[in-house]
Parts: sequence; structure tokens; C-alpha cells
Amino acid sequence: MRKIEIKSLVSVFKVSNIEKSIAWYKNWLGEPDVIPMDGVAEYQLSSNSWLQLSCEEKDSIETSSIVVGVEDINQTKKTLDECGIKTSEIIDYEVVLVFDVFDIDGNKITFAKEV
Repeated sequence: MRKIEIKSLVSVFKVSNIEKSIAWYKNWLGEPDVIPMDGVAEYQLSSNSWLQLSCEEKDSIETSSIVVGVEDINQTKKTLDECGIKTSEIIDYEVVLVFDVFDIDGNKITFAKEV
């Protein structure tokens, strides 16, 4: 039994250059849904989930990862490939199919389809 109710989820990716990162994400997510302040851009991935890009003024950026559930793994991969986004091969783990992409700062986005 959960002790708290989760209303939404925001994943934060640290990026080294907000303009270059927005350009990369724009290829497949379009324009950010919100730019709340300088150095920050937010994409609403679903009704209660967000991806926030936050510019980090450091020599090295600590990378993060997220897993994004999709309905059609093959179509998702094809769409990203057509957008010029480098994708890994689809791996079949018997209960889930997955593939990865990495943004320009090395943040990993895993796309997953339950089977």
C-alpha cells in the first residue's frame, strides 16, 4: 500500500548548451512546451510526465537516463531514424522490447514496449 499519491513526474537532464539541446530535441519532440526561465526548457511527454532540460555551467555534465513507454517500438524507432536521431538496435528481453538513444550530452533515453 502506498503511503503517498504521486501526481506527476519530472525527469531532469543536465545539458551543457540549452540552445543546442533544444535543437536536438526539436527534431523529434518539437518545440519545448514551456521555457520557464533562462537555461531551462520543458517537454510534456504525457499528461503527467515531463522532461526538463537544465543548462549546467560545468566542465563535465553528470548524465541521466529515463525509460519511455511506447505503443509501437518499431514505428518509434523508424520515426527517430527518419528524424536523424541515432538509435541502437531493438533488444528483445522476452517481457519487453527496448532500444536506446543518447542526446548530445550523453543522457540516455530508453524506449520500451511491453510484450
